[in-house]
Amino acid sequence: MPSSDAVDVSVVLPFADHEDVIGAAAGRIARHLGALGLSYEVLAIDEASGDNSHAVLGLLRRSLPPLRIVSGARPGRGFAMGCQCARGRVLWLIDPHAALRSLAPFGRAQTRVARGELDLAVVRGRFAVAKRSRVLGLLDGVHGAGEAFERRLVRRLQSRRLAVESYEVGSAERPAWGLADRVRLRLWWALGGARSAPGRF
Repeated sequence: MPSSDAVDVSVVLPFADHEDVIGAAAGRIARHLGALGLSYEVLAIDEASGDNSHAVLGLLRRSLPPLRIVSGARPGRGFAMGCQCARGRVLWLIDPHAALRSLAPFGRAQTRVARGELDLAVVRGRFAVAKRSRVLGLLDGVHGAGEAFERRLVRRLQSRRLAVESYEVGSAERPAWGLADRVRLRLWWALGGARSAPGRF
């Protein structure tokens, strides 16, 4: 890979029949990476989509030049194909539904992987961040999506004695509180919340 073509982050975003979320997912990821000041590409990997996901992404490409659509991945093999196509120094492996949740923990994972402190950081149920040069070729033997994929990936890299960290939001990282959370907290106080402990919103 020519160094002049390299970017800080390659986001690998496999999709199948995700027309209802794929556009929002790609857009949120791009805004988040842009806010962090990182150069990036978003690789939307088609895993035999049969709905209008391609059309949605095609429209989005006009306003999101870093978006690339890659076809031909078998179901469950999108992450491996994305790794082969990626130009980023760091990989961010995420599925469309997870991209609609808080992306706040990505910053810490990105920093640790980019510094070489970790080869893989997994935020369970959210995403995995990996050093591309360290996992290239290792993803070929790992398939699936979601937490099952995360577990397989962690086991595979640990078996190769790579530096891996796996944690949950709320332990090593707390999700960012959005406007809705703050409104609910104020309402809780207004309704006499001082008499009882608040739950997690």
